[in-house]
Amino acid sequence: MNLEKQTNSIAHNAVKVSAIKKAFETRLVLNDIELCIDKGQSLCLCGSNGAGKSTLLRIIAGLLEPDHGSIEICGYNLKKNHEKAKIQLGFVSHKSMVYPDLTVMENLLFFADLYGVKDKNSKAEKLLKEMKLQAYKYDRAGILSRGLLQRLSIARALIHEPNVLIMDEPFTGLDSESSKHLISVLKNFTNNGGSIVMTTHDIRNGISCCQTIVVLDEHKIILSAKISDIDTASFEQDYLSYARRQN
Repeated sequence: MNLEKQTNSIAHNAVKVSAIKKAFETRLVLNDIELCIDKGQSLCLCGSNGAGKSTLLRIIAGLLEPDHGSIEICGYNLKKNHEKAKIQLGFVSHKSMVYPDLTVMENLLFFADLYGVKDKNSKAEKLLKEMKLQAYKYDRAGILSRGLLQRLSIARALIHEPNVLIMDEPFTGLDSESSKHLISVLKNFTNNGGSIVMTTHDIRNGISCCQTIVVLDEHKIILSAKISDIDTASFEQDYLSYARRQN
């Protein structure tokens, strides 16, 4: 983490979402969304299919322009200081965003070069170990299983030591053991001052690695609460009904 990134992130929210609105033609997707995520905190975004979760993540990641509102990443306005804001982010989506013809190690080194990472070989080796990918170091990404490809995608997102991880369904393709390992990786990330915004349909895993729960329904937030303040058993059983009762 370079000095500029570290110093700036201490003085601001890791992520600040202000009055975000988004529509696709006449279909309203997000309406007046407000969120703040502090340094070292993790947030799980829940909602049924079509609720706008992935759209909101893409807006936060700078991949989609909102119709109204603003995003700040570690104090940098995403529109006005796009490059400085983007360097703070690591993004994991449904797609792996790696090159199938490159090996696991080649992929990590390629993305390290894109971000100007120093000591790229040692950092890549550390991530291979952390994500339990050492045995696949020289395998082409295109032949990896869905679970291994997801692990590589997460390593790719971490190679430049971002302050914020944006994760769209990070547990997709992972078995129980791999999911537990990912939870430990994410907890270690936040324990070291990183922040996470994720969406997942695996509510139990989301609760296991996040401190805050947000529920989207009908274009807006209907629940935003600390996990310690909710009845997790009822929430896991039917989070939409639970959120609507609290609203």
